[in-house]
Amino acid sequence: MTFENPSSTSLTIPADIATPHHHPHPHTIRPRSSRAPSIISEKQERDDTRSNATHSNVTHVGDDYDEYDRKSVKNNNSGISDSKIETMLDPSITDKAEGQLEDGVLDNTDNVSIIDGRIVSYPEGGFGWLVVLASFVVNFWAFAPNITFGVYQAYFLQDNTFPGALPTEISWVGSIGTAAMFIPGPFVAPLTHLLGLKAVVAIGIALASLGLILASFFTQLWHLYLTQGFLFGAGGGLVFFSSISVTAQYFEKRRGLANGIAVAGSGIGGLAISPLTRYLIAQVGIRWCQRIMGFAVLGFMSAVFAFIRPRVQVVKKGPVFDMSIIRVPGFLYLMATAFIVTFGYMVPVFLIPTYSNVELKQTASTSANLISIFSGINAASRIILGVAADKLGRTNTLFTCCFLAGVSCLAIWSVATNIQILTGFMVVYGLFGGGFISIFPVVVAQVVGIERLSSALGILYFGNVVGNLLGAPIATAIMHAQNGKYSGAIIFAGLSPVVAALFVLVIRFRINKKILAIA
Repeated sequence: MTFENPSSTSLTIPADIATPHHHPHPHTIRPRSSRAPSIISEKQERDDTRSNATHSNVTHVGDDYDEYDRKSVKNNNSGISDSKIETMLDPSITDKAEGQLEDGVLDNTDNVSIIDGRIVSYPEGGFGWLVVLASFVVNFWAFAPNITFGVYQAYFLQDNTFPGALPTEISWVGSIGTAAMFIPGPFVAPLTHLLGLKAVVAIGIALASLGLILASFFTQLWHLYLTQGFLFGAGGGLVFFSSISVTAQYFEKRRGLANGIAVAGSGIGGLAISPLTRYLIAQVGIRWCQRIMGFAVLGFMSAVFAFIRPRVQVVKKGPVFDMSIIRVPGFLYLMATAFIVTFGYMVPVFLIPTYSNVELKQTASTSANLISIFSGINAASRIILGVAADKLGRTNTLFTCCFLAGVSCLAIWSVATNIQILTGFMVVYGLFGGGFISIFPVVVAQVVGIERLSSALGILYFGNVVGNLLGAPIATAIMHAQNGKYSGAIIFAGLSPVVAALFVLVIRFRINKKILAIA
């Protein structure tokens, strides 16, 4: 069989290749440049994948992390990408992707480049920056009211709003709110599966704003547990998980930076909302403060609603819960990391004000300023660490942050005998403590792939519920057992992220065994 190509060069196809029985799916063999390979074998495809991954900092292409997240290299003569030539000659790739679309794995409504069911091209900007903005706003309003609950607690105690209630009983409102943020995690992907992403986000916005508005009608403390705690937290969690998984679909090279900017919203929100809450309580009272905050959540989240738009969507069929993700190599180590690190992460934030006041005899305002320093450094570090993750490797950066956050507790907080040392500790802990928040989702995407990120984050962050609920109470119980001494609580706070870092280290060497590799 002979074709004439555009340059009038005869192109002969061997009879055994041209024979129809070699092509169970009939297709047309198109003429192409003589420089393009006639057949691309599976082995050559893997070799090309490894080569491209090496140059694009995608390191999870080994035996355990067989990844197809690669770029198309254009053919010099024909202007046709290798991936397209590959599809012309072997339609099995297209058939496989189309088969997955038919089976309900992907809904490629935006014509995203997909090979073997995986996204292989990323805009690295454009509309993606609006998605980042939306995620930033979501993080700002979903986390800040819980982070600044100490302002509400101070008012309730000073005003004796709940006679006979202990400070720990009132603090459960903030703890429930923080923990409830992660309860919807495993259910976001199934709900998106059934209802669509927009519907899930809309429900989350409605629940979060309604939680704060209903809280303003409280008469008993348990009313706040249900409204400002559980209802607000669960609603915020639905929006948070939806937005954070969409952001990763627009970036690969800049994924760490994009995610760092997005999650910095919670730190900046903590800085901004705390003084605003004090002002509103002083000017209009606690109830109207809660109502104003509720309407603010509704307004700001609704304003960015249209920007939470995935490039690849879940089709509304198939299994509701995809538990097969647990079998992905490295996923169990991610679960261990997510479960352990949160036990110690918030302990310094909760205990530093009382440590400063009781141990160092500092004023309440000075103690509160330490938390402001932590929040400001933490917000900035999330962006800085995101850039570092893109340049130095994501698992490398996550390990460094978890390890140094724990070491700072053990080496600096434990010897903080004056306000200068304690301030230095809050700076160091603020710098590295935010690493888990900003980089962990990026590492999860590296291990499981973008297409399963929402399901993976839902399961992993669900493990945070226990640590967020029990971490601070355990540290406080250790203090009481030691007659008010902080040494045991400090060791507990430091060991949690250090142990979590060891699991990250296992993941890192499963990805790349070379010590100095960018992984």
